[in-house]
Amino acid sequence: MENIWIDCDPGIDDAVMLATAAAHRDVLHIWGISTVAGNQSSDLVTENALRLASLLKMDDVPVARGAREPLIRTKTDASHVHGENGIGNCVIPPAKHSESDKNAIELMRDAIMGLPEGETMTLVPTAPLTNIALLFKVFPEVKRRIGRIVLMGGSASAGNATPFAEFNIFADPDAAQIVFAEHEIPVVMCGLDVTRQCILRKEKINEIAGKGSAAQRAMAEMLQYYATSSSYAPLNCVLMHDSCTIGYLLHPEFFSGRQVTVHVVRQGENMGQTVCTPGGNVLLLDHANVEAFEQMVIEDICNKSF
Repeated sequence: MENIWIDCDPGIDDAVMLATAAAHRDVLHIWGISTVAGNQSSDLVTENALRLASLLKMDDVPVARGAREPLIRTKTDASHVHGENGIGNCVIPPAKHSESDKNAIELMRDAIMGLPEGETMTLVPTAPLTNIALLFKVFPEVKRRIGRIVLMGGSASAGNATPFAEFNIFADPDAAQIVFAEHEIPVVMCGLDVTRQCILRKEKINEIAGKGSAAQRAMAEMLQYYATSSSYAPLNCVLMHDSCTIGYLLHPEFFSGRQVTVHVVRQGENMGQTVCTPGGNVLLLDHANVEAFEQMVIEDICNKSF
């Protein structure tokens, strides 16, 4: 059983990532879900996380609100891809529980330091890295109890927010540099080099739409919206960026990569670029078994437990 904490900004691909994690709670101990303003505003992504947790039968998992904006920069979002409510304008029933009284940083600290002796936490950020940077700065004692970070973000090639930068890193490059500078913590970087290979074909989305549960219908509705967005309308597939993190946790054999050190550019036209040099603590994933990954996502969305 691997202890994990999910830090996200739902977000359609975050929603699918949460479904993938929820389908494997027999091997993933999900200690909490925290939110950070990214794909949409703090209010929207927090409400989405709460509703998705209920939809996916994770009412026992605490949901905590994190940073409402980047460390020092003006917030940007991706509503043009994810819709006005962040989840493709899909309407999900209200959550059965409220967000935690504690903020995300405090709750993460408590969960990490409260682990049994000898156990560690895997952090799974699929959003701007603001919360993780704040955690390291406010509660540096947690770093010795973090086994690894498996994150979605960055690119060793072209970006998607700009020609140089991936969205999550571009949204808060200062936070990203703080996280990547922790050279003693192993990092798995699920950046665009691999997530652009992690597809879900539109024909498969139509198959999911034929399934019966509320969760499956909601996932299909979100994905169908995703498929018609400006980013994906010309293609025969959508990219499952965030699910790559859970895919790696469950099936590392689906992926390969190389060890690098990552430096984040924080000024100028290249702001948000992740410059990767050989050797270091970061495993940069650059290849995925496309067919195996897609089948995993489909099976997880169609999981009978929700």
